[in-house]
Amino acid sequence: MLLLSDHSIANRPQASSPSDRAQHGRSLFIEPSSSSVAGGKAYLVVAPLFPEAESYRGDYQLKVRPYFFKSEKGVLNLAAPGDSMRKLQGGSATDFTGKVISANGKTRVVTGRITPSTRDRGTVTFSVITENGKMVFNTSYHFGP
Repeated sequence: MLLLSDHSIANRPQASSPSDRAQHGRSLFIEPSSSSVAGGKAYLVVAPLFPEAESYRGDYQLKVRPYFFKSEKGVLNLAAPGDSMRKLQGGSATDFTGKVISANGKTRVVTGRITPSTRDRGTVTFSVITENGKMVFNTSYHFGP
């Protein structure tokens, strides 16, 4: 299962074993996406997620228009244990749950599904419950150097 958590991206330790490095040796790129909100639109931008032991870690930015005061930045961490990575690399969709932590300390629960179309690419859906309702972001991802 993939899990989002609240670790910062300042330290990026390498995977601990050769098989971990083979699975987690490449960065994860998530394409920008948007979601409708009452009277506006929310835009999600995720910086490249860098591999760590059994996770991918990086920053995110949520811009809400016209409600700029609801925009935020923060950190997300996709925990990717070996069994989940093998399932994903084998072509099977994987559900995930977790959280993101904004720069001002606000915690958000996130759920989603990542579905490969090839070994290196596929689609991902993030659902975030906020005080103003549910936002759903559908986008694509790819692994790269």
